[in-house]
Formats: sequence, C-alpha cells, structure tokens
Amino acid sequence: MDRISILTQPLTTDEIEWKIISAKNGQTTLAPYIDARAVMSRLDKAFGPFGWQVRYTPAQVGSEHGVIASITIKNPETGEWVEKQDGSGASDMEPFKGGISGALKRAATTWGIGRELYSYPRVVVEGEHRFIPFKVLERLKGLPKAVAEGKPLPEVIRLNTEGESVRKGG
Repeated sequence: MDRISILTQPLTTDEIEWKIISAKNGQTTLAPYIDARAVMSRLDKAFGPFGWQVRYTPAQVGSEHGVIASITIKNPETGEWVEKQDGSGASDMEPFKGGISGALKRAATTWGIGRELYSYPRVVVEGEHRFIPFKVLERLKGLPKAVAEGKPLPEVIRLNTEGESVRKGG
C-alpha cells in the first residue's frame, strides 16, 4: 500500500473514539473523533518516525487564542518537505493541551487522516447521559466498517441505552 493510501484509508474501530457533544431535551448526541496519538501512529506507519514532523504556533484572532499545527511530511520520492496546517482554539478541558491536540487532529485532516468522520451519521441516544452507555459503544463498533465499505447509512442513528435502534418519538 502506498504512503498516501495509508494516510487516507478509513479509520478502524480501534482508532475511533466517541464523545458526548450534547445532552439535553431527553437525548444525548455523540460524535466520533480520532485522538492525537492515533494521528501520530498513522503518520509513523506511513512515513516512519523520521519522515514527518509537527510544529505548533500560537495564534490570536481578535480576543480568541489558539494554536496552529503544521504537519510536514518528507516526500519519499523527491526528499522535499511538504507542509499542511490547520488550527484550533483552546478546549474546555485542559485548554492549552486540548488546543494543541485539536490543531494536530485538524491538520491531520488536511492530509486525509480521518476525513471520513465528517460523513458519519449523527448518533442520538435516548436520555441525558454524562457517560456513553457501554452497550451503545459496543453497537457503534460496526460503524467504521460500514462507512469504509460505503454502505448506505441513515442521517441519524437513534439508539436506546441497550444499543438497540429506536424510531423517532418511540
């Protein structure tokens, strides 16, 4: 498999984590994400530990502070270093570390890592939860494979706490 294919191949169940993005009005909305270590592992797998680098630069737009991550990859055919970048503001938890991690993940998307996460269905779980129910996480393990295979998926997946599909309003 060529190096760009390694970067852009769909994420696996082991590379994807889920987070709660909203818990209100009797339902909890989840979103998939990749963590920074998975990004680094994917870059190492494609280019080796000496074939890529990341640089962080503080950024400020108006009163907002953030960070720009620049991922530079050495073209194995020409030896030229090619850079792509993106940024992120501070996060709610651990603002500094979260901003750096967010910027790295966003910059990774410019290289094609995890770009398919933007096409995932929205996942809604009945009830307002602080933690994702275990059976819901188990159910979601099949989603990366379905996305990678191009299977038709609904715009919204509604589940109960047992990970079973439910109809809207029922």
